[in-house]
Amino acid sequence: MKSMKKTTYLVAITLVIAGLVVTSATSMPIAEKNSVTVNKLNMVSHEVSAPTMKVTQPIQKIPLRLDTTPAIEAAGDQVHPTFGRSAAGIHMAAYFDVTSDEIIWTYSDDDGITYDSGIYFAGLGGDYPAFKLWDANRFFGTYVTDYNDLGGGPTYLYEVNDATQLDDTTLNPLVYWDWSSYGWYDMIDADIACDNHFDDYDFGIVSLVTSTTYGTGYTNGPTIMYATSETGGTISWYYVNGCEHADVDIDLTTDYMYAAYDWFNESVWKLVVRVADFSNMDTGFDALYDIVGTGNLQFPAVAAYDDNIVVLAQTDEAGNDDIVCFYSTDKMVTASQSTVAADVDDETYPDVRVDADGNFVCTYFKNDKLYKSTSDDGGVTWSVAEEIDDAVAEYKSADITDYAVQALYEKSNGADVDIWLTPLAEEPQVPIIEIMSIAGGMGVSAVIKNTGTADATNVAWNIKVTGGILKLINKNVSGTITSLAMGAEETVKTGIIFGLGTISITVTADSDVMTATGKQLIIFSKI
Repeated sequence: MKSMKKTTYLVAITLVIAGLVVTSATSMPIAEKNSVTVNKLNMVSHEVSAPTMKVTQPIQKIPLRLDTTPAIEAAGDQVHPTFGRSAAGIHMAAYFDVTSDEIIWTYSDDDGITYDSGIYFAGLGGDYPAFKLWDANRFFGTYVTDYNDLGGGPTYLYEVNDATQLDDTTLNPLVYWDWSSYGWYDMIDADIACDNHFDDYDFGIVSLVTSTTYGTGYTNGPTIMYATSETGGTISWYYVNGCEHADVDIDLTTDYMYAAYDWFNESVWKLVVRVADFSNMDTGFDALYDIVGTGNLQFPAVAAYDDNIVVLAQTDEAGNDDIVCFYSTDKMVTASQSTVAADVDDETYPDVRVDADGNFVCTYFKNDKLYKSTSDDGGVTWSVAEEIDDAVAEYKSADITDYAVQALYEKSNGADVDIWLTPLAEEPQVPIIEIMSIAGGMGVSAVIKNTGTADATNVAWNIKVTGGILKLINKNVSGTITSLAMGAEETVKTGIIFGLGTISITVTADSDVMTATGKQLIIFSKI
């Protein structure tokens, strides 16, 4: 993909394939074979860049901590939940509060047992927030910009480095890119996907349905946005009109991005999927495909792992609403169709994520209840549905978190709508490296522990000690712990430090950081 000054032209290729039918004893029967047409659209991608701006609106703190039967409960309706979850059970969550007409940003530090009452940014408005985990405890989020905010043109990015300190806007900045000055307006949907394999600022992709007068213009077009530096970002699009809903995922084994949209074209709802090499957004692979079914296809949900891609959608092919899956192993050049749910009752609003074992886990609604189904073969077959709970069946009224461990969903208590939490899949077995303490003595030492659920290897650590009279103390020691078993700890040391005066200590181990201050008394470090 190139900028407007350097445009890459994409060659159109049209392929028609037949959907393969594979069944197993543990999966529900798949519907009859369906022909799936995948077209590589003969279109050109375009892009524009803009500077990153920091939000200066004051934060409003909601005073009471939540500790109730629902995960999130307050006066009035709480809707459109989203959350990211770390392996340590830290949740970064958000929802739209109907009474205040604001997005509430909140967290849980006990894996959803309780949630903080949260904060909001006064006057920004917006709706349909989306959050994903970037690394150990770092999250990124976005939302659909309010039309009263520069005509709905800006794209917002909420970087959360410590969810337990949301009132610290230096640690957790909300920034935006003002695309309204280039002609963008009226964003109607947004989603986010994260990838931590590149630069620290490189959060991933925001997928948008928005409009612009830029160039030849488009209305409700499939659009993506990503950061290009610490201080700038790029918006990129194809000239396509008539999209309504957006979803996006990044395959963390290949770093390929898949952004899915429903598209009203030629009197029928189709799907369009943008596929791009996230490791090389400037000149790497970039194509837009459409998927044509035999009925209307809407409300897409996409997930990808190890070159297995699934795109779920709601279809009215049989005269009522069902959930179908389009699965691919060649980056959407070809695709086959399977059935997720097809009862006589309507099944609606799918969502899908990849679990820790590479399986796909989806949720959908039927008869005002939330259901779950899984696929362990890349979307070819799906398990018999499992009923979870009564729920409000609306677009984005449920959200599956990272690795499909849990889901948040709306549920009515008869008087108003609250947000509930449910387990879905097995928790990923991962090491979690934490610095337990910093101590003095003949030098500075730190205790590093693996508090996770799997053994760790090659744990990088660093101790930096600076200060003293005339700032003559500058000790910087690094090392690697070759192996650290689950539950084990190890003490790392600087060795003797010479000097006199106040010292500052910073210890890092993997992604964890701890700081301390003390005094250096010749060869003795007092913490």
